[in-house]
Amino acid sequence: MKVLHLCSAYVFSNLYRELIESLDELDINQTIYIPVKSKQSYNKKILNNLNNTNFIYSKIFNDIDRLFYNHKTNKILNDIKNKIKLNNINLIHADFLFSMGGIARKIMKERGINYIVNIQNTDVNIFFKYMFFLRKTGIEIMQEAKKIIFISPVYKKYVIDHCIPYELKDYIAQKSVIIPFGINPFWFQNKYNNKPKFIKKNEIRLIYVGSFTKNKNIDSSIKAARKLKELGYNIKFIIIGGRGEYESKVKKLAKINKDIIEIYDRVEEREKLLSMFRKSDIFVMPSHYESFGLVYGEAMSQGLPVIYTKGQGIDGYFSEGTVGYSVNPKDINDIVKKIEMIIHNYNEISNNCLGLVEKFSWEKIAKMYYEVYMSKKVYS
Repeated sequence: MKVLHLCSAYVFSNLYRELIESLDELDINQTIYIPVKSKQSYNKKILNNLNNTNFIYSKIFNDIDRLFYNHKTNKILNDIKNKIKLNNINLIHADFLFSMGGIARKIMKERGINYIVNIQNTDVNIFFKYMFFLRKTGIEIMQEAKKIIFISPVYKKYVIDHCIPYELKDYIAQKSVIIPFGINPFWFQNKYNNKPKFIKKNEIRLIYVGSFTKNKNIDSSIKAARKLKELGYNIKFIIIGGRGEYESKVKKLAKINKDIIEIYDRVEEREKLLSMFRKSDIFVMPSHYESFGLVYGEAMSQGLPVIYTKGQGIDGYFSEGTVGYSVNPKDINDIVKKIEMIIHNYNEISNNCLGLVEKFSWEKIAKMYYEVYMSKKVYS
């Protein structure tokens, strides 16, 4: 099978690199088309050790083009037809519903090549919510896709419940598949497998890893940690990261709450981050919006129960209390309550994390995509 990936986010995320590498190992012949707005992005994150994959980078749009949806998609479409022999392609895989899915649909109309499409955070929280003039286009792309891949159960539910006309809901639901993103193999190679994890009642160590942005809601996590301290818990809250419009605010809050907070700059080395996870007990990240949140899976691989946002990220992959709890990110009392619930049932939840993190293995995820590619409704 020869698959054309329309992969607009390839240069910005390692997720696609790891998916493409895993699919290559399954002998899927892949052409990765990567539209960029700067030649500085050429060959960024390219993989030279693959047997069945080639990459095509193309500086084909600019910031102004992004403001005009049809103009941009037609521009990229013409570029694809000039650079790729579409007669050799069996299937198109678009990484976003609106930006790349619209191009895949146009190729299907012209050349009859089937396509599948991923629906992600930008599609749900920007295009469907705010760009009402494009909603009809998004629905048409979904109608004609052979499969629709959602990265989380909550995104599938939201789109079908709130964005799809009643008469199409069942049809869209029937061809929708949930496939998560995976975490780097490093975390499986170094999965916590020592003696069972137990929480030390005399010091409970919370941890956050990520950017310092308003969306990550770190101030609410700090307030929750402070309230736990007031309730009599010996709390330490480790905050790791930086880069973001809230960096100065987070550092100021850390200074004010220095009796309970340890703050560190961004950690690039996985080995160092691994060590810090293993010194911690519970991962806390109640973001306002979260497309998936790979760091939840990384924390789970070290036996850390997780606090995540209701209706976002990994919510819906596991029943409540299995690997942690979902919370209302605006409700400090809810965050505190759910952390206490983890503390009271720590060992069982920690063990669940170690068992269920396998769901985020790229090897398993690639096999799920392989099954989608090879299904009769797709590959025909």
